[in-house]
Amino acid sequence: MKQNIKDWFVYFLLAWVLMTVGSMTSWLFPLHTGVDQNCFLSVAKAWTEGRIPYLDLHEQKGPLLYFLHIPAALFPQLRFFGVYLVQVAVWTVLLRMIGNLATWYLPKRWRYRVAAVSGLVIVMAFCYSRGDNAEEFCLIPVLWSLCDLLAVATDRKPCTNALLCKTGVLAGCVLWIKYTMLGFYIGWCLLIGIWIWKTKGFGAAWKAGSMFLLGMALATLPWSIYFASQGALSEWLTVYLVDNATRYPRSITVGQRIADFFGKDLLWNPVMMAFVLLGAIVFARSERFSPTKFSRLAVPVTLVLLYCFVFIGGVRYRYYLLILGAFVPLGAIAAADWLERRWQEKLFSRTAAVIFGSCWGLILGIAGNCLYFIGKPNSYYPQIQFAEQMPDGATLLNYNFLDGGFFLMNESPLPESRFFCKLNIARTQLPEMYEAQERMIREQETEYVVIRWEFEEQMREKNPYPELYAQYDIIDYAVEYHDEYCYALLKKHT
Repeated sequence: MKQNIKDWFVYFLLAWVLMTVGSMTSWLFPLHTGVDQNCFLSVAKAWTEGRIPYLDLHEQKGPLLYFLHIPAALFPQLRFFGVYLVQVAVWTVLLRMIGNLATWYLPKRWRYRVAAVSGLVIVMAFCYSRGDNAEEFCLIPVLWSLCDLLAVATDRKPCTNALLCKTGVLAGCVLWIKYTMLGFYIGWCLLIGIWIWKTKGFGAAWKAGSMFLLGMALATLPWSIYFASQGALSEWLTVYLVDNATRYPRSITVGQRIADFFGKDLLWNPVMMAFVLLGAIVFARSERFSPTKFSRLAVPVTLVLLYCFVFIGGVRYRYYLLILGAFVPLGAIAAADWLERRWQEKLFSRTAAVIFGSCWGLILGIAGNCLYFIGKPNSYYPQIQFAEQMPDGATLLNYNFLDGGFFLMNESPLPESRFFCKLNIARTQLPEMYEAQERMIREQETEYVVIRWEFEEQMREKNPYPELYAQYDIIDYAVEYHDEYCYALLKKHT
């Protein structure tokens, strides 16, 4: 019991440090500059105020992701601090899982080091993108399911109905956060299904599949009941499932996707991808880690299918790769095993422990995605600069770009429209989104409007709607140098 409490404390401490320095949700920063993160929190806040996602707000992530942001939405004056607390809890559990996995293959003394290295590699990766991404909240279910797959494949535990149903529930959680990551579970089911079919027959495999689907249904049932009770069942399924699958642009070829693997994924995330690939290779080839053919297939099959399904649509953003972080612990375990067999005595001296901790802290302090923003004055942020120009709670339209955090900073209510910001969907695919925002400008429904354009763009070329400049006057400009965006604040012309 005492050891268990100590373990939880160590993992909590690691999680607290990682999130404090590595995520812009922490108290070190006055706001999060990411547009997706502000969308999540804006939807969650509006949800707590009685508006229904998908029916009253057109935003396209899964309902479980918005639900995870409700602790922050309940206390808007604290901005992202509630999300930070959720992240610390998530990472405490995740690091505990990594530490437990390490004890399967290594002496127990390695558990903290493997967890610390894995967490550092994931949070420092370019794809972590300053924290609070959908992929981050899927790391626990994917890693948990990966551990169960490896346990079944190496006879550490039986493949019971309870395990199959639990994995279905975890897959359902991923489904209702961001379903493009379900490729992992397709691989999981293929491997387990074929193994059960070969060892116990087709009937047993059919029953196993039914138990898995039962788990997914259990994870889906609460959302089905809720949205049906709100008269939003059709909107939920259409916006989240159909629109995501059909309305986003897919313009790159297969050759370009392959080139992106080498030119972007490996180049932008070299350390994380090195750990991922090392783990996949070692677990696919080493009899020490994978004594059976089934276990040797477990990691590469699920990894490849996860990667392919994340990028199959041709859309690529930096944070998409983060879900592969669930495989980082395997690379850390493989590296630790190599070190254990060569420099055991030297590695576990007190001096070595101090050096390890110092290096871990140093890397965290100089290589994080958030490093640029640490210590920046409030005047640096356009969101704060514009909030000083507006009365608290003034009505505002975030025009022609994703939610930039201006609603949250000024505690402004979202416009009375489903389209409180513009998603990355072309006008031909969703004309009503563009028309709704233009109508709000034309009819001066909000007191203020915020627009954005990139450094190499021109304001009026990026935001050409003529009524914007006829109905509103520009009262302030701001620049955010890290992400290279210019902003303008416009006030209703009277």
